Amino acid sequence: MINKQTIAELEDILNSGIDASMFPYTKGNSTRIGRMVVRKSKTGYHIYDTDLNKKIGTTFSKTAAFALARSCSKNKNLERKIFELDRIIQKNYIDCLFYKHIIVKTKDEEKKFITRTRFEIAKSRTEDARKKLDSFIFG
Repeated sequence: MINKQTIAELEDILNSGIDASMFPYTKGNSTRIGRMVVRKSKTGYHIYDTDLNKKIGTTFSKTAAFALARSCSKNKNLERKIFELDRIIQKNYIDCLFYKHIIVKTKDEEKKFITRTRFEIAKSRTEDARKKLDSFIFG
């Protein structure tokens, strides 16, 4: 049951001047954020500006693609930082895949221990970079 207080809160939210164009929506294989379009491909995520009718860039991670699209839609100049964080994610993600393979295939316990430590370091670096990108998206 919806009470009057809930209705009043919803009206306040709607009347507060939220920019509806900044809400992402997906149609087909593309996601729109403001004037930006994010499309997944075999090589990563492509970001296009519909106003300028040009490609902004390609990222490895979906998080970086959304952060880039959001920052470009708000006319913030964060592209360099976002691409840097995306490269950190890409490098450490590939390292994690490599370390996982070594952990599964090796029989040497000392090598497994060292590789697990390296895996945890690479995983934490990936998570840290992703959290920073999340702050660009939600901040």
